[in-house]
Amino acid sequence: MKYIKYSLIAALGFLFVQCTEESDKTYPQQPAPQWSVVEEDFVSEAPAWQVAAVAPASAPGWRADFTGNASVPSWTDPDKSVYPMSMTAVVRISPVLETLAADGDMMAAFIGGECRGVAKKVMNDGVRLFFLHVKAPSSESGDVEFRYYSAAAKRVYVSVASDVKYEVDKIYGTAENPAFPDFEQSGPFPVPTKVWVKVDKAQLPFTVAAGDELQAFVGDECRGIKHVESEADMLYCYDILGRAEGEQVMFRYYSAEKKQVFVSEQSFVIGKRGSVVGSEEQPQTLSFVPQGSMTAYLTLDAVTGSYADKSGDKLAAFIGNVCAGMGEVVGEQDGRPVYKMVVNGVSSQSAAVDIRYYSHRNNYVFTAPACLMFADGKVEASPEQPLTVPLVVEGKHPLKMTACVALPQNIVRQATADDVMAAFVGTECRGMAKAEQAENGEYVFRMEINGSMGAEEPVTLKYYSTRNKYLYQAPSVFTFASGASYGTMSEPRVPSFVIVE
Repeated sequence: MKYIKYSLIAALGFLFVQCTEESDKTYPQQPAPQWSVVEEDFVSEAPAWQVAAVAPASAPGWRADFTGNASVPSWTDPDKSVYPMSMTAVVRISPVLETLAADGDMMAAFIGGECRGVAKKVMNDGVRLFFLHVKAPSSESGDVEFRYYSAAAKRVYVSVASDVKYEVDKIYGTAENPAFPDFEQSGPFPVPTKVWVKVDKAQLPFTVAAGDELQAFVGDECRGIKHVESEADMLYCYDILGRAEGEQVMFRYYSAEKKQVFVSEQSFVIGKRGSVVGSEEQPQTLSFVPQGSMTAYLTLDAVTGSYADKSGDKLAAFIGNVCAGMGEVVGEQDGRPVYKMVVNGVSSQSAAVDIRYYSHRNNYVFTAPACLMFADGKVEASPEQPLTVPLVVEGKHPLKMTACVALPQNIVRQATADDVMAAFVGTECRGMAKAEQAENGEYVFRMEINGSMGAEEPVTLKYYSTRNKYLYQAPSVFTFASGASYGTMSEPRVPSFVIVE
């Protein structure tokens, strides 16, 4: 009995030494981790894809969109007793902005962000002018910035301030020769260019008629302001509204006779600001071809097909960023839906067609870049032998599961509301959560974890304590399971954690 007593005392002493050594051991403190869940193009609702119109029943009414959401400014003139000196400015907006001119337009001059004068609008021989007295102290030498509010576009344009220096009694522009501040660089189309074009009437596959329309486009966006130089010769000068250099411009022609849209075989690239393509004497000649279509029969691969939902999924074809077709379910093969896709394009041009697939169950859009090549009249595959769309699933994590995790007893007392926990698959952060206080007062980490299709993925948990600045990791992993939950808020999982040294 005596020996048992001594043995217990020795064991307790050894345990005490162990605990003392453990408590004396120091671990590396680490800065708060900058965890970020890997970005994916998840969507919160089904995409509203719409096929671009091919044959409108009437003139499309194409028009460039300048729309903004600015409120009407509350600009006011400064007190003359504060700023007794002034300079005069007579300003005119550019021909492009004049196409938007309205009675509610406003203009003001600013120095250092302070309004120094509000313009009066005057019509001079049909030209809209803005007269301003820019007020300042006699010592002023700052840059004058002009701001123009377009009532039609609900947008405020701002000139380049360094273009005009304030000087007492200076005259900037006159009624006969008004100044043109550079407003457009602050708008949605900062790279304007001009294109002179002429339509080759002899090559048109239709008869020119009243109600025809010709416009310039970048992709599916109207970008032209047309100035008619000769209606009989179909000679036009366009102000092309560019967002950036290098954009490709093509023209669309609506035929009232055919009630059909034709596209130009020629295209132009937007160059530097103010560049000009062609001239009045040597315009670029345009010829046109009708828009066409092709048909494709498509199905899903085995991985994505296993998640198919015929009622909620969507399949679409895109040429560039323009939706050119929507898939219609016409059958089934090996449990996977078969889609018929009519793709609209240009009859004389070959173009790469991207396929996008929205999976309703995964709330995710998969893509198959350059899946098809457009050719007018072409039929790709068949209902009996559809083409399997090569959707990109590698590196995509559309599946989801939840996790509710609590801390074990050995570290729970150090928890604070600023602590964070994250879920990792390899080196990728797939989910993250901050501490939430449960009804029993303990902290629980509730997170959504993203997973891949067709793969078994081990999930590792990491926890950071803001109190002691230690990083912990759970030595055990669990396997990702779509739709499952690793613990709940009422019964969270409590894995063990070790300090990362």
